[in-house]
Amino acid sequence: MQQNVNTTLLESKLKRLKISFSKKNDKIIIAQSNTDYTILLGLIFLPIIAGIAILGFLFPIDSVIRESHSRKVIVASILFISFGITNIIRMRSKSKANKLTKVLGHKEIILNTKEASKRFDTNNIKHFDYTIKKLDEQTYSGNLFLVDTQQNKHLILGFDAETEQYLIDDLKWFSNYFSAHVQLNTQK
Repeated sequence: MQQNVNTTLLESKLKRLKISFSKKNDKIIIAQSNTDYTILLGLIFLPIIAGIAILGFLFPIDSVIRESHSRKVIVASILFISFGITNIIRMRSKSKANKLTKVLGHKEIILNTKEASKRFDTNNIKHFDYTIKKLDEQTYSGNLFLVDTQQNKHLILGFDAETEQYLIDDLKWFSNYFSAHVQLNTQK
């Protein structure tokens, strides 16, 4: 029953972070992050279109008005376009961080790429590690890595949060979950 509780909590955390997963034959398959079309529209396309539109309104306006307000219009346009581009970069980095398919089997984690499949268990995992990067004033990005016995780092998950503490809490939780899943702490 404890395994079901852990699996349920894992599933809810993955849903909250918009990382797709499925269950098949007592295995959990974690795949790429889901594309959130409302974020795509609201945080990328609309700001970029608004920035371009603001610049477009600058040209047909009377030259006296243009001279007095051109700096404000250009700054507003740059802010909108920068905001859109920043969100494109965030979505691409999240997608890149979660591009590998991860299969959680019985006491193992299998990382699948187009070229190969790597199996990790308590015999070849040293520990789990994470990194945090500040993207802007309100956004932090974090990556969780599986560190093997040869000190190679394998990216497991990547996601962002609005506060550093939430990100740290999630990364620690996933690290502890994966350690318990492969029974890393009980074997070493």
